[in-house]
Amino acid sequence: MRKHLILKSRIVSIVALVSVFFLSCEETEVAREELKFDCLYESLETLNTMRDTSTFGDADGTYPYESAYTLDKAITDLQYGISLALSDQLFLQFEVDNYCILAGKSMADFESSLQITLEPGTPAELKVFGIDQKGRIEFGADPAFGGGKVFTVESWLKYDEGFFESAIGDFIATFNNVADPFEGWMINFLGDNMRSTIGMGPQSARVLEFGSIYPKNYGEWNHIVMVYDETLSENQLKMYVNGEVFFTKTNDIYNGSGELQLYQPNTQNMNMWAFQEPTDLSRTMTGYMKKFRMWDGAKSVEEIKSLMNSDVVGNETGLICAWDFTEMPEDINNIPDKTGKFSAKIVGKHKWYPTSK
Repeated sequence: MRKHLILKSRIVSIVALVSVFFLSCEETEVAREELKFDCLYESLETLNTMRDTSTFGDADGTYPYESAYTLDKAITDLQYGISLALSDQLFLQFEVDNYCILAGKSMADFESSLQITLEPGTPAELKVFGIDQKGRIEFGADPAFGGGKVFTVESWLKYDEGFFESAIGDFIATFNNVADPFEGWMINFLGDNMRSTIGMGPQSARVLEFGSIYPKNYGEWNHIVMVYDETLSENQLKMYVNGEVFFTKTNDIYNGSGELQLYQPNTQNMNMWAFQEPTDLSRTMTGYMKKFRMWDGAKSVEEIKSLMNSDVVGNETGLICAWDFTEMPEDINNIPDKTGKFSAKIVGKHKWYPTSK
């Protein structure tokens, strides 16, 4: 009798555990996030419209024939994603979103393939497709690009939504995170912030950096300026956007002995690139660039406001280098700067769009 009661008790316990297990599964199933598929269908409609309404050929104003194959593949891939979604084989929203992101990239690649022939000297805007390491601007390698105790970097920048994807998207940089200590500088994006980052030392792997929420005026030009002035007692690092102070940052990088760390100009890798970081190729972004200049002095806010609305000839005091990128060059592999000292080249995927001066 006692054995019978013990066995019965164990059976009841097992049944209770099984019940709890299935109840938990049911609760988990009920709590499962309801996925949103709207972007899948919207993307498919857009891709089909692009495929049906575009003209393909070899002439200007048409898309190359291979772009039709690109669209066909994107449509097939997206249809496969939709089939997975409808058969409950996608469990998380990011899995759905990944198909939409890939479709968006295919759309952007297709639109950028429109054939436009521009004669050298034609007023134009330059767009570089840095995302997925497709394109960049290389300005060469020179110690002057690393800056020093005092320098200013300025440029006009334009970008669209989704202009960077990696943890850090570099606009322009000499930064070297392979060196010890870190060397060089960069203007970059992280999360919602546009930032200035510079290598500090001699302590290992230190940076002075700061940022603020980047402008969301997509498709419009912004004048971006980074100023570093080691001679100041505070606010050594500054950034300006469209002539206004974006942020200031006082050097607070100390080692364990309380010694203030100082900016480390490039000594190992002197490359200066735009839209991709020279020593971390994953840090990329896509955007437009024009009127890039670097100075060996610290520009004041008054000077910055003046630079916003002026050109440089190339012989200005303190001007290290300057490229306008406002017209189609003779040779994308040899674009001279206005000082006559340096030459830039555009590597990989980019596009020149005609403009009117």
